[in-house]
Amino acid sequence: MYNYQNHPLTGATDLDSAMTMLWSFYKKYFIGLYLISVVLSVLSSLITAGIDINAFQSTTDPAEMLALLKGMAGPYLMIVLVSLLTGVFLHTWVLEKPKGDPSFVSSLFKMSLTALVPYLAAMFIFSVIAVVLTSVGMMLLILPGLFALFYICTVMMFAMPVTLTETRNPFTVISRSFSLAHRNLWPNMGWVAVIILILVIISLVIGALTTLPFTGSLISSLTNPEEASSMLDLAKNPVYIGITALTSSLVTPVLPILAFILYFRNSNDEEPVTIDSEADSSVKVEDLYPKMPEDN
Repeated sequence: MYNYQNHPLTGATDLDSAMTMLWSFYKKYFIGLYLISVVLSVLSSLITAGIDINAFQSTTDPAEMLALLKGMAGPYLMIVLVSLLTGVFLHTWVLEKPKGDPSFVSSLFKMSLTALVPYLAAMFIFSVIAVVLTSVGMMLLILPGLFALFYICTVMMFAMPVTLTETRNPFTVISRSFSLAHRNLWPNMGWVAVIILILVIISLVIGALTTLPFTGSLISSLTNPEEASSMLDLAKNPVYIGITALTSSLVTPVLPILAFILYFRNSNDEEPVTIDSEADSSVKVEDLYPKMPEDN
């Protein structure tokens, strides 16, 4: 097993060193991370373009609206799968690229495909936990709901690193993620909150710049509700799809990089929890009898 103690994302002790490490890694491996993000972003945008949101404006019948929602379930599921696939590929790239392995490309696909199904299972369970915690928090007050959301986001950050480096068992992935997140819970949540806040601000700025070539239709949609469908038509514009993919992919690799910074920081002083699926766990005949004391 490869020793990741020399990985360039190990050794962060505070937020400043983590930010420096993140930026340095982002610059050095930007091209590969960006290309993966662009390709999968375009794929997701093309699927989104095939969803006819305007159909909801043509009916007020609940039965017809329910039928429309059922018809959109497939495309939306594909978008979720593409998003998760993006995450798996980017995490694998972040982990494996610094090794300098000549067979990196084949290793990238092999590891990504191997980790995909366990990761999907873990994410499904995490989603259920997130909905329950956030719903309970929102019923109490807004702030507990936001706290629950940031808490589960922090725990989920560890899921992909654990899946790639330690175990393919989704239940072990979940328990291990909670364990690592709680080792330095408040700093971990603080790092995640700061990075997410920065990404939200950057994304808003990028989104505003992206809509500049389409300002006319944007303004008319905001000032005239009857023309609001023009905003929805932007998602089908090939130029808009291309610009959106090129700009949004600038921030996509940040969270996978942060995930490994957090993972290495919270697991660097302990032995990784690995599960050998090929270990011989069969019961032998001699195990059925008590061991005799050794002769002195």
